[in-house]
Amino acid sequence: MNRFKDYEDEGLTVTKKFFLLTFVLFYPLFVSMYTMLPPLIGLVGYSLIINIDKNKFYMFVSLLYLLNLDLNLTLPLFLSIFISVLIYIFFYARLKLLIRCRVCLLFALITLIDFSYYVSLFVYDFIFNASTVLGDMLLIFYIVVDIFIGVLL
Repeated sequence: MNRFKDYEDEGLTVTKKFFLLTFVLFYPLFVSMYTMLPPLIGLVGYSLIINIDKNKFYMFVSLLYLLNLDLNLTLPLFLSIFISVLIYIFFYARLKLLIRCRVCLLFALITLIDFSYYVSLFVYDFIFNASTVLGDMLLIFYIVVDIFIGVLL
């Protein structure tokens, strides 16, 4: 009986967890089919960074989403997770001390994650002479929508 109380303390019911897992499993499929849907790499990376120490379920869901997105979009495997963890290790503690406003910290982290990820994709393309992502205005759209959704949440 004590195990079920832990779920209530998290604030997530079973139906909310079901809808969250359904979103995590199916949204990357829609992103791979419809290019106007943003991949939300910065927002999910922010969720991963925030929940590394706090909430293990959200951390697991974020890892699952990023892995699923890498697989569905045929991006380099674990690159988004690697970039998010690097930003957590090298920048998060300093930014948290420097920026007191929660929305400003969210804006800074999402922007840093997105730009770091897309720059690392361009470096990956240059090293391996591949064309994983196109550098057009759609990337700017992805970043702006990612930040906008993050600020609204």
